[in-house]
Amino acid sequence: MKELETINLDKLPNPKGTFILGHYPNFKSNDKHVFLEKSVEECGDLYSINLVGQKFVVSAIPELNNEILKSRPKLFKRLPKINAVLQEMGISGVFNAEGDLWKKHRKLTAESLSLKKVKGYFPIVLEKSKSLLHKFEQFSKSQKSIDIQREFMLFTIDVTTAIAFGYELDAIHGKDAVFQKHLERIFMMLNERNFSPIPIWKIYKRTKDKELESSLKHIESTIYKFITQAKENLKNDPKLKEQPTNFLEALLIENNDGAFSDKEVYGNIFTMLLGGEDSTSSSLSWILYYLAQHPEMIKKVREEAHSIYCDHLTPKSFEEYQQLEYTNAVVQETLRIHPTTTQQIVQANEDCEIQGLKIKKNKKLILLNRFAQRLDEHFTDAMTFKPERWLKSKCPMHQNHDVSTIKAFGGGPRLCPGMNLALSEMVTLTSMICKQFDIELAVKKEEVSEKHSFIVYPENLYIKLSKIN
Repeated sequence: MKELETINLDKLPNPKGTFILGHYPNFKSNDKHVFLEKSVEECGDLYSINLVGQKFVVSAIPELNNEILKSRPKLFKRLPKINAVLQEMGISGVFNAEGDLWKKHRKLTAESLSLKKVKGYFPIVLEKSKSLLHKFEQFSKSQKSIDIQREFMLFTIDVTTAIAFGYELDAIHGKDAVFQKHLERIFMMLNERNFSPIPIWKIYKRTKDKELESSLKHIESTIYKFITQAKENLKNDPKLKEQPTNFLEALLIENNDGAFSDKEVYGNIFTMLLGGEDSTSSSLSWILYYLAQHPEMIKKVREEAHSIYCDHLTPKSFEEYQQLEYTNAVVQETLRIHPTTTQQIVQANEDCEIQGLKIKKNKKLILLNRFAQRLDEHFTDAMTFKPERWLKSKCPMHQNHDVSTIKAFGGGPRLCPGMNLALSEMVTLTSMICKQFDIELAVKKEEVSEKHSFIVYPENLYIKLSKIN
């Protein structure tokens, strides 16, 4: 690792940009993550960019990035603009909270999404997985090309709303499309406002800003109704305190001292909707993208499914899901090569020194967390899809396998609290699909591209499913 203490952050190299806008045109695009990663080749693993006068330090140094993530929330926080945009939308939860307030939110949400609680939510994952497989059967009969990202998004919306507050949406089969439409509009506008250099909506409300306000009101009123209903259910059924049926009930149980207002409970429910839809659906899509290119891996996943839950459509218990070792390896390998969050933006709370690098208060840094996960120096033959590298019996200990670089769910104290839930969805559904279907790409693999919105997801990814005997 280079001697970071000798580097002047104000004189870092930077990629070619425009005179006034700097690198904003590159950063505004749907492939901003590609621009940032390619700039490492041009400028080195520590450089700067200029976004309409605002300077950011970009780091592709895993040791430095790890230490910064570990130093949150004391020394670093999310870019304040992200919090400001969410606060404008009336959202105050664990995702955008900082400092002592974050610790308060984290304790509540971490317990509500603990492995024990996720085990209690697992029947919902199974139910929604069966619903999606029934739909896939119809697709396989007609040999219809499937927009798999779209289908998985409907699945994760159903799972997340059911687990978040007990709402049986059934987006998979096109029911209650209004709620789904409002959610999608909010996520789209959240991304747009986060990366807008000028808050136009504060000066002039465009049609889409007015539509956003309408969507926020609809989602907020719906969730508040469920908060009221959940409080009543807990009051009338003491058994729920031992075994809550959804995240909202678990939150209210953990909030027995009333430390959180209903607004903060709402903020954490919304945060779960935000984190549970796009990221999980995109990861599932990338999983099928790779499996479609490797029929031998589909066969291994299928054989494992038959050996663990035999003739059943789904795993019969949470414990059986935990035995799906090879399927989990497929998921882990996908998250290594295609994490849905490729970078994180942070800002220094105070003057500090990390790995010998002197960082001034308010300095903004973009951490390129995906970059190291794709380097041969950290993972042998890094860009080759090899699930076996994650199996204990197959782990290439004599080769490169640096798990400390993996940041698919973030890192440090602010590791994503929904990780266990997301993995249970991905592993279970992947196993079930491979048990029932053969998978093939309906487009050339070169025609599938990455698109960066709030997260990175595949664009133009169509597949075909064939029901097996």
